[in-house]
Amino acid sequence: MSLIDSTYFIREINLPDNSLTSDMPYFITQYEKEVLIKLLGYESYVLLKAAIDAGSPGYGGTDKWVWLITGHEYEVEYGGTQTIKWNGLINTDLVSFLAYYIYYQWMKFHVSDTTSVGESITEKENALGISPSHKMVSAWNNFIDLYGKVGEPVIKPSAYNFLHKYESDYDKWIFTPMEKINILSI
Repeated sequence: MSLIDSTYFIREINLPDNSLTSDMPYFITQYEKEVLIKLLGYESYVLLKAAIDAGSPGYGGTDKWVWLITGHEYEVEYGGTQTIKWNGLINTDLVSFLAYYIYYQWMKFHVSDTTSVGESITEKENALGISPSHKMVSAWNNFIDLYGKVGEPVIKPSAYNFLHKYESDYDKWIFTPMEKINILSI
């Protein structure tokens, strides 16, 4: 079960073409599952997977899974009634917290190569290697913006706020909070 594919790795999270066909499918499979379990809890993840396995476009015939996967507009009270657009786990904009999380994990893994004498970086001819930390921090923080966090304003269109709004529909929902990072790791 993979919701996203290599088409999501564009703009600020683009990857070399050869990576998209080599090991990226493994990263998508592993880290999409990992982050969905962090978002939903294991029991809700299993229910989501069963809905997806039931086949699209109905995703198991329940609105809650369709809304989570493909997005939904809903209203909140914030100085009056406000309409919020949760863009979904997948969308035509090709922007998903899943892709940002997977990109971060892919970059972390590919920063160096493991050899029998430790970690190494291959020297490139006519190229200067620089730290990927700025891109990784940016990707992680974009992930957090879309993933969401406890205590953020209800008008922010994040996965957390969407799930919190419909908490009674996702009765097995268990959210794992995560925080933004910075280049100094503080």
